[in-house]
Amino acid sequence: MKPQNSINRRASTSASSPTLKSSPVSRIRGWVDQCTSEHGRHCHGGHEVDGLPTFRPVWLIDCVEYRLIRAHPDDPYTALSYVYEPPGRTPHLVTQAANVERHEKEIPQDDLPTTITDAIWLTRKLGTRFLWVDRLCIVQDDEAEKQEHVRNMAFIFANAHLVIVAAGPHANSGLSGLERLPPGGPKPKGAGKTHQDLVAASKWNTRAWTVQEALYARRAVYIFEDTLTWECHCETWTDSTQTSKLKMLRAQSRPRCALRLGPPHLAFQHSPWPDMDDYSRIVMDYTSRRLTFVEDTTKAFAGITNVLSKVFAGGFVWGLPVMFLDVALLWQPQTSIRRKILPQGVSQQNCLPSWSWMGWWFDDLPVELLLWRAAADYVETSPLVKRGANARRFQSPSHFRLRRPVAFSMTDRVTTTPLVSNGLQYRGRAFRSTNMPPGWAKDGYDYKHDSDRLTLFRYPIPISPTTGPEQLLAVPPPPGSCLSFTTSRGFFDVEINIKKGVRNRDNPPLSIGNIYSRNNRWVGQFRSHDTWIGIQSSNYDGDEKLEFVAISEATERDSSHVFEDEFLKEPGVVGEGGLVEFVNVLWVERIGGVCYRRGLGHIIARAWDAQARETVDVLLG
Repeated sequence: MKPQNSINRRASTSASSPTLKSSPVSRIRGWVDQCTSEHGRHCHGGHEVDGLPTFRPVWLIDCVEYRLIRAHPDDPYTALSYVYEPPGRTPHLVTQAANVERHEKEIPQDDLPTTITDAIWLTRKLGTRFLWVDRLCIVQDDEAEKQEHVRNMAFIFANAHLVIVAAGPHANSGLSGLERLPPGGPKPKGAGKTHQDLVAASKWNTRAWTVQEALYARRAVYIFEDTLTWECHCETWTDSTQTSKLKMLRAQSRPRCALRLGPPHLAFQHSPWPDMDDYSRIVMDYTSRRLTFVEDTTKAFAGITNVLSKVFAGGFVWGLPVMFLDVALLWQPQTSIRRKILPQGVSQQNCLPSWSWMGWWFDDLPVELLLWRAAADYVETSPLVKRGANARRFQSPSHFRLRRPVAFSMTDRVTTTPLVSNGLQYRGRAFRSTNMPPGWAKDGYDYKHDSDRLTLFRYPIPISPTTGPEQLLAVPPPPGSCLSFTTSRGFFDVEINIKKGVRNRDNPPLSIGNIYSRNNRWVGQFRSHDTWIGIQSSNYDGDEKLEFVAISEATERDSSHVFEDEFLKEPGVVGEGGLVEFVNVLWVERIGGVCYRRGLGHIIARAWDAQARETVDVLLG
């Protein structure tokens, strides 16, 4: 048992002092009971797939005895989501191989950040004995254990009985929202604000690591500076929400939650088929957040891609889904972005690729993925998986289709692995019952798949096995950070059209340039990733030809996602039937035989065929 003097020390800290009012803890208990009564397994329980348990933590904190214990698969636990800031002069306590045996006997309270000691107190008050906190429940210098937890972070939060979100600015902020405000004192800052507004204004919501924690928490209590809110799969409640037995009885007569509940092997969050629109929203959220350490770029996102690689055939390469790689290369910035630099290996070359959004800092603005959402148009209707306007599926106002993508491979310059980008292979094909892809059936003019009878598809897509142990397997990424491919290239004259920024933001604007043919006719546009166009910084007049390489072909009709309306009036741009045919290209810069992405562009197909007649092998770093 924990020594009595430790209990006395804890009693003097903020979260257990007499200034705490009883109602916040009672309110949280009421929310937990109401969620359990009304929502059932939508928000808790059901952690197995065909009798096989999903990932569970190795270690938990025993909040009664104040020590680490080896977790049992049936142990209910809370999980803490908080802002992890770099330690100051006094390093915060972490579990390492040298002290893990000591922590099994007792965790030194005085060496812990206030937020963690408060979370231990709250967990005990809520009647749950065990708590998971990253810095204590992962042996930080055990690389194998650390990587296993990083890959399976989604399941740590999805399988938690409750997630405590400490929305304060740092690890020593504590759970101040549990403290009593003095009578007649100032009005709470959170009074009258919605849950969404409070979350959006918090520093917790600016951190990249918390994306997956919020995404996979099935139910969570958010503790702000002076108020509480609740969010679970089915409901959102604020501190003013009344919880009573009468209300709980009345709620039982309400219609059940209409939101989709994902299967356990997808951490209850995703559809059993590859949803590019849903993934787009996740990536946009992640790129708008901040990372303290550049080396966490892939780690803070690994829990998401590990789950989704079970339904995205081929998995992911640096945040891009392999089966939709031709689409995924069409990401764009909204304002000027900066390269991330992470030297690695003997060569000290940057291992973060320029061709992926992971290789760039977006400085608090999300990457623009309009073309991802427009090209991946295979869903007709599908039930929502989240609440709020941001969960609505994108409906493209115009026809946008990719054609004849380039064949890509991944390489570490020793091993080369082909990447099969076949997500849209069935678009435009007519099927009868005799030649239908496995698991698919016609439903009027639409299609349905055995894995999901509630979703209507415009055409079939490849879907991974939905039964048996295969559904639990994630696809590991191939080695390397370079794309290799053979394609056509061309050199074109360019000039700046406009500098584009975002209103009310201080981010430097990016340059949008016009592309011209040899006879000085407009043939396309491209978006630079920074503020100027040209290899030389003094080249603002666009008098230098830039190198473009083709990555796919596309067509549009009715309106355009890539060209401004004024350029659609140029001679030869719009063809028969109102179609605009063009080539998606990357502006690349060559350094030491390796190409690096500098921008994304689109060139009218006729002009490209006339001027880009050279075939080249590209190594894109």
